[in-house]
Amino acid sequence: GGALLQQNQSIFAAGVIANQRIYDFGVTSNLVESSQLAERAQGQDVNARRALVVLNVQRTYLNSLKRRKLVQIAEETVRERGLIAGQIEALYRQQLKSKLDWNLVRVELVNAESFLIRSRNDLKSSYADLNRAMGVAGQDDYVLEDLAIDVKPTRPLDTLIGESLSHPEIQRLKEQTASAEAKLRATKQQYLPTISALASGGTFEPFDARQNQQTGGWWTAGALVSMPLFTGFLIENQVHEARAQRNASDAATTNVEQALTQQVTNAYLDTITFVQQIKLAEEQVKTAQESLQLAKQRYKLGLGTVVEVTQSEVAVTAAQTRLAESQFDYKIAEVTLAYSAGGRGQLEADATMR
Repeated sequence: GGALLQQNQSIFAAGVIANQRIYDFGVTSNLVESSQLAERAQGQDVNARRALVVLNVQRTYLNSLKRRKLVQIAEETVRERGLIAGQIEALYRQQLKSKLDWNLVRVELVNAESFLIRSRNDLKSSYADLNRAMGVAGQDDYVLEDLAIDVKPTRPLDTLIGESLSHPEIQRLKEQTASAEAKLRATKQQYLPTISALASGGTFEPFDARQNQQTGGWWTAGALVSMPLFTGFLIENQVHEARAQRNASDAATTNVEQALTQQVTNAYLDTITFVQQIKLAEEQVKTAQESLQLAKQRYKLGLGTVVEVTQSEVAVTAAQTRLAESQFDYKIAEVTLAYSAGGRGQLEADATMR
């Protein structure tokens, strides 16, 4: 600062003012806590997103394995029906079988080839889904490593539901709720006063050193207590906003808990259902293969018709398809259950290629 005392007589002053808040009844500490909890919530959000990405990759990988198995079944079906069609054609050329038999077998061969084309296209589509799940622009063909399709004992449903409460998504929402609660406390405490310390000091010198003026320094110190009397309802509205955010976080936590409980229950029941379907499908495959062998023998001996043979082949293909779908659907339900129960769904791949 400066002053003109009279003509040709001026002084110059400079100083420093320091203002430090000493105590605000927890406003700052609660705001800091709210920010720290929000940071931890973001960390849990990263974990939740990572677990979801892992689940999507696992499910698409298993779906690709299922599609590849269906392609193998379709290829085997085409080979089997091709052999039978060749045999019946040779017998037809020798006039030992009717053209009707040959036509029926050719129709079933065309159906098998159509199923093979569709299965191969589905496999290509599953590779595209796998690239999307991994987030890469990968190739359109992969050499996949088989997984052991072994049925594991399932833990009790109540235990799995209890473990789902440790899911990263639940932890994220709980951290958000705690952050909103800390912010609400800080907002309410704005009604309380704040205590600050004030200190200042400086020096002054005459502008013209030739003037006979006394120079020196100055200082002052004090304490300040401030309290909001009326803020135009600013604090009140901030309290309402903070309370609404906390209630929204509570509601979101309850919603996710219920969704995870439902997801765990559904995945748990799916695993039980697919285990039973696997057992039935294995019996169906065995029975259908025995029926096919019997139908072939009857046809060779002239005791059966080609219709029995084709129907038996269709039954074998359908049974093998149901078995493959049940096995891989069980694995998909297994990793979904592991994800829902705790956000982790790691698969242990079989080291051997089958």
